[in-house]
Amino acid sequence: MSSNIAPWLPYTDRAGRTSWFKLAVFVACCAPALWIAYQWQAGLLSPKPVTDVLRQSGDWAIRFLVASLAVTPLRHATRWNPVFSVRRMLGLTSLFYTLAHVLFWMVQEDFVWITLLKESVLRTYLLVGWVATFIFIALGLTSNDASIRRLGAQGWNNLHWWVYPATLASLVHYFMLIRLDASQAALMAGLCTLFAGFRYLRKRQGDFGPVSLAALAAVAGLLTAFIEAGYYAFATGVDATRLLAAHLDFSYQVRPAWWVLLAGAIMALARVVKDWLQPAKPARKRP
Repeated sequence: MSSNIAPWLPYTDRAGRTSWFKLAVFVACCAPALWIAYQWQAGLLSPKPVTDVLRQSGDWAIRFLVASLAVTPLRHATRWNPVFSVRRMLGLTSLFYTLAHVLFWMVQEDFVWITLLKESVLRTYLLVGWVATFIFIALGLTSNDASIRRLGAQGWNNLHWWVYPATLASLVHYFMLIRLDASQAALMAGLCTLFAGFRYLRKRQGDFGPVSLAALAAVAGLLTAFIEAGYYAFATGVDATRLLAAHLDFSYQVRPAWWVLLAGAIMALARVVKDWLQPAKPARKRP
């Protein structure tokens, strides 16, 4: 930590001091936007730069959304509380890239409002995307301490539970836009499945150990394989069993299911290491 700075800056703590962890995350949040701007300025984009930025901003919106959902599972697995301090920043970054995605879609359509309205209603993928966007805007506007005080902790948590339906709508929107390669969308869907499963386990069991995390990783990995194979089977008509068998072939590409399994396994291993280094203190007996 360093000397006091403005407490409202995204990389400072509540005392107004610079948090180097939050500063590193803040730089990571800004990096994709700076890279996209550099690509445009340097002429590295295609002859349709607006379409490229539209696609890239959408990709980063869902990546930061998944990163924000990963915060609570990571905090549970590592018992490292500072990671929780960047959840709001990651969520707002996802909203920023979402709004940029919407803006560049409007630019692509030359801001012809009647066309934008007609397309939004008649095209299912756009309608689903708008539903997710409006929910994210509502969550972003209430991602502050004043809203928590006004709504109360329970009311605020009930409102922000809607991040999961909005995430599902975003994934549906993402899959509907795919032209050929669904691996990125399947990976995002698998990681969301892993983190949603964590929330379900925590609601059912409270605190749980590495065995439950490892089982969750296996289930999430298997569901990811079914999601990807199911999409390709629906989109191309290829036999789903052949697509599932392809997940065992590592000669071409490691499929998303294995990355989801690895992510869950890392969380389970982190919990094992943390429990070994810092065993839980036994509860004190009351006289």
